[in-house]
Amino acid sequence: MRRILYTGLLLAGIWSASNAQSDVDALRYSQSQPGATARSLGVVGAFGALGADLSSAAINPAGIGIYRNNQVIFSGAMLNTSANSTYLNSGFKDNEFNLNIPSLGLVFTNQHFNGRKPATEGWIFTNVSLGMTRSNSFTGVINYAGSNSSTSMLDYFASRANGLSKSQLGGKDSEFDNGFDDIETMAWEAYLIDSVGDRMYAAAIDPNARTIHQKQVISTSGAMNEYHITLAANYSNKLFLGGGLNITSVRYNETDRFRETDDIDNGAIWDTWILQRELRTRGVGVSGRLGMIIKPVKWLRTGLALQTPTIFNLDDTYWDELASDLDDGNGYRFESKEGTFDYKVVTPMKTTLSAAAILAKKGFVSADVEMADYSTMRLRPTIDAFEVANDVIRTKYGKAVNIRVGGEYVYDMYRFRLGYAHYGSPLENAEGANLKDNFITGGVGIRDKNWALDLALVHQRGERVVQPYVLNGISVDAATAQLRNNRLVVTLSSNF
Repeated sequence: MRRILYTGLLLAGIWSASNAQSDVDALRYSQSQPGATARSLGVVGAFGALGADLSSAAINPAGIGIYRNNQVIFSGAMLNTSANSTYLNSGFKDNEFNLNIPSLGLVFTNQHFNGRKPATEGWIFTNVSLGMTRSNSFTGVINYAGSNSSTSMLDYFASRANGLSKSQLGGKDSEFDNGFDDIETMAWEAYLIDSVGDRMYAAAIDPNARTIHQKQVISTSGAMNEYHITLAANYSNKLFLGGGLNITSVRYNETDRFRETDDIDNGAIWDTWILQRELRTRGVGVSGRLGMIIKPVKWLRTGLALQTPTIFNLDDTYWDELASDLDDGNGYRFESKEGTFDYKVVTPMKTTLSAAAILAKKGFVSADVEMADYSTMRLRPTIDAFEVANDVIRTKYGKAVNIRVGGEYVYDMYRFRLGYAHYGSPLENAEGANLKDNFITGGVGIRDKNWALDLALVHQRGERVVQPYVLNGISVDAATAQLRNNRLVVTLSSNF
């Protein structure tokens, strides 16, 4: 299970270093983004009580029961994500770009008849949908740099080495050929830490001139795609019931490159050193949804949906590379052994309450309130390391509420949409804007009798706090990244 210095532990919402699967893995796969089609994204995914859209399968499956025609749906999207980071009074900006397919699917309707006449009471439609929606995107980059005179990641390497003899710390012949087991051994062999006493070690830096330049670039990619089959029914156009089975695929890639440079000749024997860490996660999760929509009067719809916890079976592959350039012109480059580990993540159950007011033929106003208790996330199987992580989850995380509000105005065959959403922090004691997200969306559409073309723009704003390493009893400076994501989504749908 060992993962050498993988950037991945959220301590009070701060990214940091870890050598095992942690609460951040559980959080990463427990969160989702609003909407799937351009129509739903135009109102920021506030579609829980509206239905007749493929996104209903991912919010409230009862909405599939509102369809009256067979339909095929396809969406394409462009994503631009950027981060403005500040670290030790220095600023830096970076961005990534991605093309993807956020949704595609088929809806089949079955109209019931009384004799030769279409049924108008009782069960009048039974519908089935098959589709894929992108529930989360991991495309992103955080890039920051600054001069640090207080701490170094080498201090972290040295703390891991403390308690070992030199012979225990030194690399074995097989490790030079086949890869190293421990990051502290790699740092020792690269002349980045020194012995300062019996089984005691310190960073290879002059303690009276510790200023070094630090730079970290964390690049992530991948997505979670949910494949679902949904069955829904319409009872007298008053009650809509639905349920679905969801299979979610996971593809996550992370490259973390951390560098320290001796810019002012601080007495270290090295000029620069670089640690590059790679993580690849693949897996599949299973969950279910149940939903209902009630139309008590013609102009009002209310909805309730429950999503079961998703049980993910995940496989991590990870490896590291450490390189140092010394003052005497020598250089060293070492690689860790490639590690793999299989584990499970159990996500929280989610509840969504919805309401929509239908404004005759002029449009609608809708709202969703989604609730989840992130303290119920779990890592499995039950082993000592996971029990520690699960104890952290119980105390660090709490209940989060996501609110989505949107509206549509109809003018002839044209549709105009706006939406706003606030996604609360999953942390029990969130500080500032950390891990909170706000979405502002807008969209337009053209709707004919048998086809529709919709476009949506989604602007997301959030904040993340990034800490490169942890030192026991010592405060470590962190970077703050202001995230700005922009998505353009186009959806074409056609009845058949």
